[in-house]
Amino acid sequence: MATATIYTAPKCPHSEKLRQFLDEQGVKYEEKCVLTNMELFDDIFEKTQQKGIPLTILGGDVFVGFDRRTERRIKRTLGA
Repeated sequence: MATATIYTAPKCPHSEKLRQFLDEQGVKYEEKCVLTNMELFDDIFEKTQQKGIPLTILGGDVFVGFDRRTERRIKRTLGA
């Protein structure tokens, strides 16, 4: 299974829901906290032309935010 890279912030409810979802799906991830490294916002902007979090990179796909629609898109990417 692929490993995801996620950009998150502490106390962000969407970041927490994303982590829980990935754990439930058995997806391993590398987490990057944007508050401990503000340069990560530049990385996010370069990839998406926006600075929204959480941001998930899984394979060649990039997902901004986390809601039901994003959850379905990630599941399709995982083949679930």
